Amino acid sequence: MNIILNCPVCGYQEVASYICPNCDTDLSIIRMLQELPYVKTKVQTVKFKRFPVAIVAISLLILIVSICLVVGSILLFPPPHLETFTVSSEHHVATSSPLPKLSINHQSPQATTYTVQSGDYLSAIAKKLCGPGTSWEIMVKANPQLLGRENHIYVGEVFNIPNCKEQV
Repeated sequence: MNIILNCPVCGYQEVASYICPNCDTDLSIIRMLQELPYVKTKVQTVKFKRFPVAIVAISLLILIVSICLVVGSILLFPPPHLETFTVSSEHHVATSSPLPKLSINHQSPQATTYTVQSGDYLSAIAKKLCGPGTSWEIMVKANPQLLGRENHIYVGEVFNIPNCKEQV
């Protein structure tokens, strides 16, 4: 059985050998595939039976109940490695002054200090200690350790209170 091929590389037609005479392309694999016998196979189709609606509904109901049982058991009996948190029912109402009360320590007549409280920031401290319109820069001038970290003050830090008459 002699099969005539067309070269897929150069397009040379009616090649009877295993190598294309025009471009020397090896056509042996293509020729072997063409020479394989043709086998006709029968395709079988698989028909699925429809399940009755009642079986599907019961299966979904069992799935939902099992999910509820798992979630309920996790909520009732949490694993020991999970932490539980309690939320208090107390409601905190904001007052007219959003800042906490000041704690001013008078150590001597010349040295007055202020301890940073939760929620404090430099401009609010300057406003409380020296009055409205006071810039935060006056606090940095009185406390050189704040230079370069004006937005990062920590609770419990002790600052010198500046002489407010020498504003920046």
